Amino acid sequence: MTAYPQVFFADQWVTRTEAKISIGSLAMRYGLSVFEGIRLYTPLDRSGPPRPFLLGEHLTRLSSSLDLMRLVDPGIHRLTGLIEELIDRNAIRQDAYLRVGVTPINPGDLEDQAVPVLTMTAVPMGRKRWLAQGMAMSLTISDWQRASALAFPPAAKNISNYAGPRLAWLAARDAGFDGCVLTNRVGRLCEAPTAALFLVRQGDLLTPALSEDVLPSITRSWLLATAEASGIPVRETMLTRADASTADEAFLCGTGIEIAAVRDFDGHKCRHWPAAPVTRSLILRYFAAARGSSLDWPVSKWDAGRVA
Repeated sequence: MTAYPQVFFADQWVTRTEAKISIGSLAMRYGLSVFEGIRLYTPLDRSGPPRPFLLGEHLTRLSSSLDLMRLVDPGIHRLTGLIEELIDRNAIRQDAYLRVGVTPINPGDLEDQAVPVLTMTAVPMGRKRWLAQGMAMSLTISDWQRASALAFPPAAKNISNYAGPRLAWLAARDAGFDGCVLTNRVGRLCEAPTAALFLVRQGDLLTPALSEDVLPSITRSWLLATAEASGIPVRETMLTRADASTADEAFLCGTGIEIAAVRDFDGHKCRHWPAAPVTRSLILRYFAAARGSSLDWPVSKWDAGRVA
């Protein structure tokens, strides 16, 4: 689908083609740019325009990323109103993905002060094929490692943090997998290149702890709280390759991917696929919260028909 044309860039509303940065900018030279991906969801009854989901949590993490990267806040307190204006200017009436960035566009060297600006763009985005088609992912456990906290703060959602994971993802795709899970500095399971990892074992929901060099995912945090409130035992812990190969269920989660079930890790099938009752339950709860509805509507596949 075509991206929405109106974007916010450096305190102006411009078209995408007008939003440009210099090749000599600190962003281009040193990979400086923190960002947040935010989902816009229409209500189930289509009674109004789409609204941002978990916006407060995203803004809190954006502020934290600015602090970690030692970037000046260009006024992220304005984002609530600016997002509403972005929706109106582009007449957005379907589910979409909003990207908010804080990017130093001034030229300079490593020692120069960064002067960041606020940017916002949006693209239409419904379900990824895992939900839309009732599919599950085949993943490999990558030998590529997530950078440790001693090399780069894993909690900083900065664009440079994705360069290594991208290589791991490309290697996994070349090997015939749908994606991969990265390991950390000691070889334990960490996260996927753009998503958090969950395993289910004997009814318990398990995920690598933040101390395992994991990004503090907004969707991960929401699922942990929701599962606990729903009576599902949850635990942030240390996980190994053996834990993945013997899991009953597994899924990846994140703003872009939402919740994607996993079929197998390196050919070791998840025992409860395709039933995956815990994963299905959390998918229902996620979309009920995102669309402001109840859980009393029918389920088809991964609820693809009702949440499209």
